[in-house]
Amino acid sequence: MRALVKVRSVASLHDVETAIFEKEGFRVRLVPFEGRKAALPPYRFDYMASNKWKISDWKNARLAAYVPFIKTIEVFRGDGSTVKSDLRLGNLRDSYFDAYYGEA
Repeated sequence: MRALVKVRSVASLHDVETAIFEKEGFRVRLVPFEGRKAALPPYRFDYMASNKWKISDWKNARLAAYVPFIKTIEVFRGDGSTVKSDLRLGNLRDSYFDAYYGEA
């Protein structure tokens, strides 16, 4: 007899933010529209986005399902500061290495 595994079809803001960090290797904060407490679709991708992509490419390709729910998406460097430019994801991920181990 096979055990049934319950897969969540909705996610909280925290669930999505955590899934993005675990899959993509950088932290984000999703800011919902005022008064919106809607459940979000889970962040489900089999692999991380290419290091060659820019943050804008990643947002357009991977966060399209969240547009109706999210007003702002803040992306953070490894030192915790907010990214102000459209970095390549490889450079963004390197900032986490640099913050943890020091610059190479």
